[in-house]
Amino acid sequence: MPQEVRVKRVLLNIPTIDDPERKVYMIEYRAGELPPRFLYIQEKEWTKEKEAEAIKADIKKRMETPEE
Repeated sequence: MPQEVRVKRVLLNIPTIDDPERKVYMIEYRAGELPPRFLYIQEKEWTKEKEAEAIKADIKKRMETPEE
């Protein structure tokens, strides 16, 4: 598993009819030799722990399945 993971987080305003104040974090991460990847988490649900778990799970999935 890659040792270093760089994370860049941007808060986006994405209003919807149901929730005009909706905000989503767009999280770009780069892990070792893997190409950059984006994850999206709603601002209301975001925590550092949840972000870390999502990144770890995505890296694990990417390492196990070869890209086509």
